[in-house]
Amino acid sequence: MATKSDFSEMEWETLRSAPHLVVIAVAAAGGSGLFGSLKEAIAPAGEMLEALKGGNTLLRDVCAKEEVKAAIDHLKDQAKSGDFQSVQAGFRKGAIDQSRTAIEILTGKGLTDDAAAYGEFLRNLGDRVANAAKEGSFLGFGGERVSEPERALLAELAQATATTLS
Repeated sequence: MATKSDFSEMEWETLRSAPHLVVIAVAAAGGSGLFGSLKEAIAPAGEMLEALKGGNTLLRDVCAKEEVKAAIDHLKDQAKSGDFQSVQAGFRKGAIDQSRTAIEILTGKGLTDDAAAYGEFLRNLGDRVANAAKEGSFLGFGGERVSEPERALLAELAQATATTLS
């Protein structure tokens, strides 16, 4: 299994940032309101805690407290530029591109087990965020668990993280 030291600074930045881009992109894809957004913000914590305690060294390194902080600090700058739609589109594109690149980095180094675990981790993060709150509901009534924009993004993410694994 790979560790942080097996990657260049640029490769590591991609591996470290992709999970957070996925979370932000999925959360921004739905319109779940204040309480839903809070649920979506908390949703990835369980998946990251599981990875931090799990057996995959790469995922433990990616989810280490200092790495999460560094990734969030790096992504804050991206959120400051432009209107909501352009920021939302940028995060969506970034999530898919970074996820695909991360898988390519891992498979390019022959780390197929890590690539599979990392891809599953990204997909699980997206699923947790998408399922955290109902979209389009009013005071908890009506709406749907996963909105169409979220489903489309999750399908795109699944394709981006699985294409090089076959």
